Amino acid sequence: MKIAILLEINHTGGGGPYTHSINTCLDLKKYCGKNNHLLVYTQFKKTFDSLLRLKIPAKLFSYSFFDKVLLKLSVFKFFRFLTNIFNIKTSIEKLLIENKNDLLFFPVLSNLVFCLKETKFISTLLDLEHFKHSIFMEINKKEFEYRENIYFYSLKKSELIITSCESIKAKICKHYTIKKNKVFIIPYTPSNFETKKKPNKKFLDKIKKIKNYFFYPARIFGHKNHSVILKAVKILNKKNIKVNLIFSGNDRGYKKILDTYIEKNKINNVLFTGFLSQGEMHHVYKNCKGVIFTTLWGPNAIPPLETWSYKKPLIYNDRLEDDVLQGTALIGNIEDPNFVADSIEKILKNRYKKSFILNGYNKLQLIKKNSKRCYINLNIKLNSLF
Repeated sequence: MKIAILLEINHTGGGGPYTHSINTCLDLKKYCGKNNHLLVYTQFKKTFDSLLRLKIPAKLFSYSFFDKVLLKLSVFKFFRFLTNIFNIKTSIEKLLIENKNDLLFFPVLSNLVFCLKETKFISTLLDLEHFKHSIFMEINKKEFEYRENIYFYSLKKSELIITSCESIKAKICKHYTIKKNKVFIIPYTPSNFETKKKPNKKFLDKIKKIKNYFFYPARIFGHKNHSVILKAVKILNKKNIKVNLIFSGNDRGYKKILDTYIEKNKINNVLFTGFLSQGEMHHVYKNCKGVIFTTLWGPNAIPPLETWSYKKPLIYNDRLEDDVLQGTALIGNIEDPNFVADSIEKILKNRYKKSFILNGYNKLQLIKKNSKRCYINLNIKLNSLF
């Protein structure tokens, strides 16, 4: 079978969708590549270069102006009706047909799904947090309506739907009226960082003086809840406890609010790195004192798994919605700065249960085994469908 994988996320964008997409490409190659021909298509040169470094077969393409018009307008039902009448295809679909691809795999859905005329595809739905629209600036009513449009349209037409856990599957089946046997669960796994790619000297010079720092690997969105960490640091400063922080990830419109709080409360020792390369991420994870992950969205994420892989203590929520359970992290109300402050202090003073580290690492090994089993079952399922 010939399977095309569409990767429409820029390498420098970072974040969970990009990490998940790269992991998906690696795992599809590893577990489904022996009896299938896999090729990743991307329009981003840096993403293409990264795929080649990871020895993932890839092809660089570009959208024409006409393609971009189709992509923009095909979200509207009437426009799709017109393109269906005249069988108007994008250049990428023509290429997929010309190369006799049996299936297109979306690690993350894009507008191309509205334009497909003949190509069968698999959708991936990472979360349903758009239901919480209008709480934070990143999901307004317009974004909510767009996501509902693309999900209702694509999930019905998909050959299979990939998601990461049972709770999301249950919500997909109920809200979008999808049959359970159509939704396939593959759990998240930690990033496969390019550890041989060393950080550049400028980056190393920037962080070499920062000792015993806590790391929060997340883009600067409102829902990532960086503010509770800053409030925790303010509490600790009053106790004369010094805390160093590294916040990675691009600013998505919320950094100015954090900067204002930092300046007003005279909080020092906070480094915003922006986007980090894989070698830089590896370096920061490897040398951190612990990882704080205070996102208000979920139910699951990749950074806790990465934390376990580096055998670092993790500060996390107590919602118990994913694989982070009692005994694998310091868990509590991550909207309470006193809980975050107390957890940081415990780690700095080495007063947390060391069994958390081993329990988390062992849990990660089970997740990896389960992910492998899921991909093997996916391979069997795909070959039964085609």
